Amino acid sequence: MNESPAWILVVDDDPVNRALLTRLLEQDGYRVDTAPDGRRALEMLEGDPFDVVLLDLLMPELDGYEVLTRMKADDTLRHVPVLMITALDDVQSAARCIEAGADDYLPKPFDPVVLRARVKAGWSKKRLHDLEARHLGEMARLNRRLEARIEEQMAELLRTGELKRFLPQQIADGLLAGELEPDKGVERKRITVLVADLVGFTTLSETLEPEELAQVVNDYLREMMATAVAEGGTLIDFAGDGVLVVYGAPGDTDEEQQALQAIRTGLGMRDRVRALAARFRSRGVPAELEVRVGVNSGYCTLGVFGSEVMRAYKAVGFPVNVAARLESAAAPGSILCGFRTYALVEDRVRAVRREPLSVRGAARPVEAWEIVELVGDDAAAERPSDARSPAA
Repeated sequence: MNESPAWILVVDDDPVNRALLTRLLEQDGYRVDTAPDGRRALEMLEGDPFDVVLLDLLMPELDGYEVLTRMKADDTLRHVPVLMITALDDVQSAARCIEAGADDYLPKPFDPVVLRARVKAGWSKKRLHDLEARHLGEMARLNRRLEARIEEQMAELLRTGELKRFLPQQIADGLLAGELEPDKGVERKRITVLVADLVGFTTLSETLEPEELAQVVNDYLREMMATAVAEGGTLIDFAGDGVLVVYGAPGDTDEEQQALQAIRTGLGMRDRVRALAARFRSRGVPAELEVRVGVNSGYCTLGVFGSEVMRAYKAVGFPVNVAARLESAAAPGSILCGFRTYALVEDRVRAVRREPLSVRGAARPVEAWEIVELVGDDAAAERPSDARSPAA
């Protein structure tokens, strides 16, 4: 497929110069139109997609500088390369035109070889811009199709109730009821945050085939989610082998109750991971797995964040950062909580105080308490299923 020749507009009030430029450019295969003044040039530019403009500077009524200024102020014309041609051979005129957006500047009389080279450079620049614009337009079109498709699929999920398979129960119910929408804003409330991470996953990922590793991850996440949901938690994020659960949102829960729920979840996760590792080993998978957990309570901002393409219920705030720091500092198989959480469950757990932790953004080190076990009625009320091996 042959490429169409560049379409060039020559603007000059001197008919001899117009004829000379037209002849030189047509010899090189360019398509050429001419305008005798700046006003006519702007009229032609508004109606036709020229590739390059050769613009005389000194013209009556509307000079070349004014035409250039108007072109660069027009969104549809600003990307058309402009080559200034004038009898004024001075640095000030050249600098003024370049500052206004001209691509080049040639004094009269001009060298035809130099003129051809600079016209060719301007055309190349225009072609690159047009190609980029076409690509951006195609990407925008594809994005619109993708957004429309996602909206259709989300609408179908809402109609069929399948949304509950992909989101936590509380969030799905809120979306179905129209209670969780970005335009309804966010809320600030005191919650308890749990962050859990699987210890030994990296080593395991280096030894297992991808299919086996996927099975391990799915089984692990299934058990972690079941443990969290059973205690009233809302799973709002997981990445790889890490999970983030909140208590006290989106529904309201007493502060002591949400802290206790998080501690129960952490202890339950520890037991389930150990049982899961034993089950994997019985199947010949060398899984030496433990979970470490960080728990912290405090005020966070919660709501549905995102765009029309993708939305998610999120919790943001310093307590989330502290919970993540506690998790990273916890020993394998242990649960570390911050002082706020510990103070809420102090009389219902056996705990050991650990070294304070430095947390970015904190004015002083954060107290850390390792939860060993539940005591009293809470220990007796712990469900048998929390300590049993997961069903195969």
